[in-house]
Amino acid sequence: NKGLEWVAKTQQRDGHWEANGGQYPTTMTALAGLALLMEGSTMREGKYAENIRRAVDWLVDRSQRNGLIGNPNNFSEAGRYMYGHGFATLFLGELFGMTGDEAVKDRLQKAVRLIEKCQNPEGGWRYQPAPIDADISVTICQIMALRAARDAGIKVEKDVIDKSIKYVRSCQNADGGFSYMAH
Repeated sequence: NKGLEWVAKTQQRDGHWEANGGQYPTTMTALAGLALLMEGSTMREGKYAENIRRAVDWLVDRSQRNGLIGNPNNFSEAGRYMYGHGFATLFLGELFGMTGDEAVKDRLQKAVRLIEKCQNPEGGWRYQPAPIDADISVTICQIMALRAARDAGIKVEKDVIDKSIKYVRSCQNADGGFSYMAH
């Protein structure tokens, strides 16, 4: 409870959170929003409803026409947009699953389409919203986002999931651990 109170108290007036020095606001906002959601609050009900609503508004305001959630002009997110996008999609997917809010649904669908479009031929994702290369950390972030969206009723293409599983397996080492990139 103290941790959630701290999270709520550190939210910026415009609805976002950030790491030290203003870094990674999309990622931090999505993760903080997820923590508050897990308490049981939604945008309309609960102790943290206002915080969650402000976080959703902030993220929706940063949704780009192509579906990317984030601000490509923010220097602190430069080069790592897909982390913030993945966590924001995960947050919106969980929220939509809890509330069925139609305003969230449209942004969530666009965010999912971008993830699908940006999957590389091997089945993974990387920092940029482009299908060029992949690593396991960004890939897992996108897989979690797709799972939340699918569980909430958003269509996710089966071949995207199948290719992502293949990519993750290609990162597995003989000892059962995982490498950062496919072998």
